[in-house]
Amino acid sequence: MDKIKVVVVDDHDLIVLAARQIFSKIPDIKLVGVASDGEEAYQKIKELKPDVIILDVILPGIDGIDLTKKILSEQPAARIILHSSSVSEDMIVTGFEAGAMAYVPKNFKPGQLIEAIHTVMKGEHYSKGFVSEILIENFLKSKTKKDGHNSKLTDRETEILQAITKGLTNQQLADSLHISVRTVEAHKSNIMKKLKINSTAELVVYAIKHKIVKI
Repeated sequence: MDKIKVVVVDDHDLIVLAARQIFSKIPDIKLVGVASDGEEAYQKIKELKPDVIILDVILPGIDGIDLTKKILSEQPAARIILHSSSVSEDMIVTGFEAGAMAYVPKNFKPGQLIEAIHTVMKGEHYSKGFVSEILIENFLKSKTKKDGHNSKLTDRETEILQAITKGLTNQQLADSLHISVRTVEAHKSNIMKKLKINSTAELVVYAIKHKIVKI
């Protein structure tokens, strides 16, 4: 079984050390590289092509949000987990809109980080607890006029999009709708093509913004 290759980008030695210790005990995860600034991170990620990048939002050089966009434009299959010592609504929403699939605070518990990695590797977003609340609250407080959601999606696709926002894995989604995982994946691919969206996180943001899910 191939291990999940992870790169950690953070300019704090204690965070890097903690990540090393955590991953050394997890059999299916391998830390393949670390970087302390945006430019170094970009070069290492380009060279190592990791599956998951744990990325500090605030970095010397290129910041985490811009780096997320740059990485995903060249390596769209990469999964990015943002983290920071402070929690900002705008930061989290902007990060998800840029393509990040998870947010974990710097005071994370080991289990949170491992769960986030395994979740994004399934192609699902990790947005439990305060992250979900912040995403929702941000859109509720938005003063911009609601964009009209023209019905590009079939009823089944809308149903699947609503289920995706609950954080279900493809298998859980398939079980709940009594269809195969392959059918779920096909619907999800069609939804992304119709909406011109590239990640699960963007689907969640879209569903909230266009009131496809009820708050």
